[in-house]
Amino acid sequence: MSTRLVIQPFLRSLLSMAVLLAPSLATAQDAVRSKAAAEPVASAPLAIDVALQADGLLIGQLVGATGKPEAGAKVQLTLADGREAEAKTNADGGFAFKGVHGVARLESDKAALLVRSWTAQAAPPNATPAVLLVEQGEVARGQRYAGTGVQNTVSHSKRLLANPLFVAGVIGTAVAIPVAIHNSDDDDPAS
Repeated sequence: MSTRLVIQPFLRSLLSMAVLLAPSLATAQDAVRSKAAAEPVASAPLAIDVALQADGLLIGQLVGATGKPEAGAKVQLTLADGREAEAKTNADGGFAFKGVHGVARLESDKAALLVRSWTAQAAPPNATPAVLLVEQGEVARGQRYAGTGVQNTVSHSKRLLANPLFVAGVIGTAVAIPVAIHNSDDDDPAS
């Protein structure tokens, strides 16, 4: 029997599985995409409103990603006109800048924030009396954390294996390939 006749049923069965599974995999991918598009993404405000203390005093606190105050850290203030000032945080993570007006940028080593400063009389109702500057960092409490790349891979794998269409496709393929191989082996036994 020719090799072509042996391989042909195998390829035919693989092609039929691909044709059968392609719509379900496309539907599963579309479902994941539409779910991701439907979920609202919380966005941080571009700038926060701050009501200044007397004499244009801007006060704030610098905390780490865990919420603990960062003592002795440098905080830099840059006004819209380009003037800059620098302060060191106290033991409670507190800092202050005098003579602030208008829009300003606050920066530390791991955090940045844009603030709109207002006098107490002109401040909008949502203005805060002080700034909370939170340093960003990777925090993993009580978990085995392997890094962002590994964490994303595991998360995507879990999501993929939770999809019933994907699991059905894997099971169908696992059954179809051995059946196709068995059916393609139709050589006559040697006598």
